Formats: sequence, structure tokens, C-alpha cells
Amino acid sequence: MKTYETDVLIVGSGGAGLRAAVEAKANGVDVMIVNKGVSGESGCTKSAASDWMAFGAAFGHADPDDSPREHWIDIMVKGGLLCDPELSKNIAFNAPDRFMDLEKWGADFDKTKDGKFVQILSDGARYPRACGKGADTGPVIIKVLIQKANELGVRFVDNISTIDLIKDESGDIIGCYGIDRKTYELVIFKAGAVVLASGGAGKIYALNVFPDGMSGDGYAMAYRAGAELVNMEFVQIGPSIVHPIHFALSGVFWRLNPRITNKNDEEFISKYIPDGVDINKAIYIKGVSYPFTIRNASKWVDVGVYAEIAEGRGTEHNGVYMDISHNDPKVIETEARVPFNHLMKYGIDLRKDKVEFAPAIQHFNGGVRINVNAESSLKGLYAAGETAGGQHGADRPGGNALADCQVHGKIAGENASKYSLLKKHKSISSDKIADIKKAYTELVSERKGKISINRAIADLQWVMWKNVSVVRIADGLNSALSYISSAPFPTVNQNEVDKYIDYRNMLIVGKMVAENALMRNESRGTHYRADCKAVNDLSWLKQIIIVNKNNDIVHSTYPINLPQDLEYLKAKLEGA
Repeated sequence: MKTYETDVLIVGSGGAGLRAAVEAKANGVDVMIVNKGVSGESGCTKSAASDWMAFGAAFGHADPDDSPREHWIDIMVKGGLLCDPELSKNIAFNAPDRFMDLEKWGADFDKTKDGKFVQILSDGARYPRACGKGADTGPVIIKVLIQKANELGVRFVDNISTIDLIKDESGDIIGCYGIDRKTYELVIFKAGAVVLASGGAGKIYALNVFPDGMSGDGYAMAYRAGAELVNMEFVQIGPSIVHPIHFALSGVFWRLNPRITNKNDEEFISKYIPDGVDINKAIYIKGVSYPFTIRNASKWVDVGVYAEIAEGRGTEHNGVYMDISHNDPKVIETEARVPFNHLMKYGIDLRKDKVEFAPAIQHFNGGVRINVNAESSLKGLYAAGETAGGQHGADRPGGNALADCQVHGKIAGENASKYSLLKKHKSISSDKIADIKKAYTELVSERKGKISINRAIADLQWVMWKNVSVVRIADGLNSALSYISSAPFPTVNQNEVDKYIDYRNMLIVGKMVAENALMRNESRGTHYRADCKAVNDLSWLKQIIIVNKNNDIVHSTYPINLPQDLEYLKAKLEGA
């Protein structure tokens, strides 16, 4: 057994975790990051790729009419008014400063000749405010944050699967424990405060653009510890290349009159377009509606692609084909310059090659419920980035994920450090250590089941994608919940313990998403209940809160109280 002690323990070394670590360390406390992979190489911030990986910040460089208030309004409206108003305000009003922090620390973001940031129009925004460095925005951010963290003396412990949080006698969080993914040794972390920044849970779905390891560990750990979670039904799904790499098909692809076919070379989108909807417009506006949304006619493109794959007419990689090669090669080389150059590195030539794509899970909008100080409902526990919930609603503008991880990463690090300085550190009792050792021994024990752990994970992933992704109906959601409740017990060898830990978390998170989706019997944002007539129902202007009571999910609802100066947005939502 290994033990570590620190003032602030951060779970995850992506954009949010690193920003939290930098801020906490700058406040004069000892900081340690525990990471499932290799710090600086793993996580969504580093791996996510699209033609423009955006950081939304209302500088007003491209349009002086833009402002943080306009950004705030866009977040609220795109979120179906189910964002916490103060959390979304945090993002809008602090994003420019957090972007400037990154530039100050060495990020070379794209600028115009006059020194202003290049800003483009992203989905859900009324003004061009998406900043960055093309497909390399995420890696640039991680590079400067890793450098800054190392300069400040942040400590890193890699290749650890965290298992559960540790609570003291009063219920406060005082650390966590996990296993070394190489030696399978028990590792205990004692801390004055813990920040969960372990990303989302894309790996509970068969088709996703998440890197390895994103199995919802932070959500599951927080749930088992008794923290509240919120908005778990809202999962963003976007068209993405599924083979041979993951790459988001946003923006320019849809403006080049793409030919979309199934495995039989049949163009099929027209089958799913209702009367009165212009198919060409639906395809074109998909370029500014990257994640699936019910808010405009692009919805039917996603529904069609989903249906073709779900009904067995997809490719061997569970995708369909997109072909833009009928365009002039010079047009592709110039108008699609960023994706063209990026994909050429992987042997995909858009001038002659089709790409295989599918609606892939791209972002979890819900998570551990936080307040404006990034505190969870448990003392000593903070959350940031995709692990946190409440700052995003039923949908979110493009560029808000990166902005959020920097804004609330800083806030979490700052407040966790203050808490750790004020709170007298408690030792972990001998009884608690005995309980941890017992739980660890049970987890690492070999298991004999009916199917392999790999098969169990793959089956769950397909059940979730088919029943709890683009098109949701009560029968499908109940089918997923029935599967989860009676999921086959897998065979687990000693060298597969980390997979079993992931599987355990995936089942819990899958249940959260499906139960919330079943409870919300309306359509809003990314949540499409095809069997319900209600759309943006004002009686559903409330968040669904989850908490663990006696190892069972208990739901409650929390109404969104809009600031008086944003009350008019209700009417705007009704017409959305």
C-alpha cells in the first residue's frame, strides 16, 4: 500500500484539472494531481479535434457589439434556460481573462495582422467569439498549463484508477483511494480538499470521440459519496469521423454540399426530412449546429444518420459516408484548409476520399452540482470542467467547454486551497483504512462470470448508444434501464481489474442518464424525446437533481429562477 498526503488533491490532468492545480499552487499550498493516464498526454482537452477547436471569449474583436453579457445570453438561450444563471455568468464574464492568462503563459493563439484575436462564429452564438488555434487549440492549452504547473512545483502521480472518495466522521471529504494501473497496488491519497476534474463519460457509449479512460469516474465517485449531480440527461452528440481517427465534422463540411450515403451507397437523408423542410437548408445549417439539437432543421440530418446506423445500414465501423470530393480541389484546399491539412496527416485526402462518420458522444453537459465557488454539496469536495454540472444546460454554445474548464478550474483551485488552509487536516482513522483495504481486496479479486469484461463493456456501450443517444423514447429508455439492472456479471482476471472498475462506474452513470431522460418527458436542446409532444415546456423549466440514498438514485427537481433582467428570455425560448 502506498500513501500520499497533500493540501489539495486534484483528480484529472486535463484543462480543468491543470488550471485548478496552477491556481491552488499559486495560493501557497501543496498540490498533487492524480491521473488515470499520463499527465499532459491524456484527457479530452489534449485529444479533442475539429476544424476549429474553440475557446469562447467575448473580446468583441471580430464584432464590437459582442460583450460578456451577450455571451451570457447565448449560454442561457442555447442551454434551454436550464443553466444555473450565476454559473453561466461566471463563464461569460471571466472567459476573456482566462484566455489572456493562457496567452501570457505562452499560448500562441491565432491573431489578425493588427494583433487582435481571430474570432469565428460557432454554433449557438450570435457573434463571432470562438478563439483558438484551429485543431491545435486543446494541445496548446495543455502544453502551457503543464509547463506552468511544473514551474510552480505541482506534483503528479500518473496511471492511477481512482476508486472512491474518503470521508471523515462528519461526512467531509478528506481524500480518495485507487489502484496503480501497472502494479494493481492500493494507493491512498489524504488531502485537505479534493477537486474532481476527471472529465466526462463518453466511453459508456459505443460511438464517441472521447479518449480512453473516460468512463465517468468522477460522477460515480461523487454519487457514491453522496454528492448531488445535475442535468445528467443532457449529453451532446455530434457528427464525427469514427475511422481511422476521431475528428468532429463541424463547420465547413456541411457548406460544401456533402453527399451522404449508407453502406449500400444510398443517399438517405431525404427519407427523414418532414414535409415543408428544405433538405439543403437542413444540411447547410448543420455547419453551425454541430451538436445534435432540436432547435432547428439540422435535427433531421442527425436523426437520419442515427436511424440508418441503428437499423443496420451503417458501415463496418458503425458509420455512414460523407463525400465532398465533387467540389473543386482548390475549394477543398482553401475553404476546408484546417481539416484538409489535419486529415492528410492520417492518410485521408478529402479531395478524393470519403469519410466514415456517425453521431458520436462529444460532451456531458451535466455533472457534479457546483455553486459559484465550484463547491459540491459535500464539504471539501470541488469540481470543474466536464465533471461539474449546472454551468451548462440542455445545450451549450461552441467554445464553452474550453472556456468553462479554465474559468471554473481557476475558481475550484482557488477555493479548494482556501478551504484546505482553514480546515485542520484530519488523519484517516484505522477503521476507515480497514474498510478501504476490504473494499480494495474485493475489487481486485478475480471473478468468474458468463461473459468477458470486454464483452460486457461493449454490450453496455451499444445499448446506451442505441437507446439513450439521438432518439429517445420511453420503450428504449426502459430497455436500457432493464439491461443495466440485470447486466451480466463478467469474468475478470487480475490484469483486468482496471476495466472492472470502469465498468462499475459506467453502469451507474448509464443509469443516471437513462433515468433522467425518462423522467424529462419533453424535448429540449440535445434531449429529443420522440414520443413526447412537449418542446421547451415552461413547466419543465427546472433541473433534475440526483443524489444517492441507500445505494439508490433519488431524483428531485430544482426550478431555474432567472434574474429579472433575463426574464424576457422565456418568450425567446418558446420561439426557439
